[in-house]
Amino acid sequence: MTEAAPLSVRERIEALDVLRGVAVGGILLANVLVFFGLFVIPPARAAALPTVAADHVAEFLEHVFVDGKFYSTFSLLFGIGFGVQLERGGTAALQRFRRRLRILLGIGAVHAFLIWAGDILMLYALLGFTMPWFSRKTNRALLRWVVILLAIPTALYIVALAVWMMVGSGSTQSTPGAGAPAAILKYFEAIGTGGIKDAFIGNLVFLGGRWADLFATVRFPKVLGMFVLGLWTVRTGIALSPSAHRDMLVRWRLLGWGVGLPANIIAAWAIEHWPYLPPSVGGLLGVVMQAVGVPMLALGYASTVVLLVIDGRRFITVFAPVGRMALTNYLMHSIICITLSYGFGFGLWWRVGASTAMAIAIAIIGLQIPLSAWWLSRYRFGPVEWIWRRLTYARPI
Repeated sequence: MTEAAPLSVRERIEALDVLRGVAVGGILLANVLVFFGLFVIPPARAAALPTVAADHVAEFLEHVFVDGKFYSTFSLLFGIGFGVQLERGGTAALQRFRRRLRILLGIGAVHAFLIWAGDILMLYALLGFTMPWFSRKTNRALLRWVVILLAIPTALYIVALAVWMMVGSGSTQSTPGAGAPAAILKYFEAIGTGGIKDAFIGNLVFLGGRWADLFATVRFPKVLGMFVLGLWTVRTGIALSPSAHRDMLVRWRLLGWGVGLPANIIAAWAIEHWPYLPPSVGGLLGVVMQAVGVPMLALGYASTVVLLVIDGRRFITVFAPVGRMALTNYLMHSIICITLSYGFGFGLWWRVGASTAMAIAIAIIGLQIPLSAWWLSRYRFGPVEWIWRRLTYARPI
């Protein structure tokens, strides 16, 4: 069988391109706090910033509306992408899918080790290798797996809490946002004041902490659960023909916002009062509310965007070019932000708060919308998408 060619622009599903563009912009709103070192900023430095009051508001809103929601949406889209490839190419598409994942893993490794350790591409690629196994499951089984995978982090936290209460120190008190140990903090501080060598070393330290955090927060089943849900939406035809499932999308929008928003408000409040570790009853409240609220609000976002597209709201379609070259735009986020933040660039690390960082993110998104449209008016693919596809198909595209 001849391998399937890449989708032409006319064959693409516009709602998915728009949703992908919105998701990649939302991911920047989450990542920008990390780009400027706010995840490890010493409390005294944060309190001394002139925007400290606005920063507290921005951080709370980020926890409610941004944190985890756009990664979940993008994970949903990843599963949809896999499902679409299967619909078009059948089982013959599996070999090509695995090749795409190997290439994505390589791109992610270059990004993580040499540019920015907060990379998500390696995680997506590694988890993506499980998707052919899920493709052999029935639709009902896929939904069961979605529930199981999304429930695993909460179940493990309950076990950890029980063990801690029995054999731990007996104390569950800690200060949220207490910061990194001094021995580690010096490497992060050097990122904002030193040169390329300091940035490289600090990035490697960050990379180790990043993957430790992925394990500690049990991120893997969360991402994989949304992959599987995305595959299910293709199987049921929702992703392939959203306009034919408008009534269902309306129900998802109501449920996603109605359940997801209150749950995320409670989760954000819990995060401010109790740390994730050591395990605590308050921490469990935050974990449960996130387990419910994050995927639900992500579905609320996704259904809202798709409904805007199928209802002909043209303003939202400006994100379609951003979504068609999402990988390029995602990597450009890192290049732009480390240039602004790191010592070898403009040195804004620890010098701006959450409110300013998010304003910068909005400005970058605003620039990428016309730049993506301009690029795609001249070329069929984004530059990194072209490389990815060229290596995948091993022939001119």
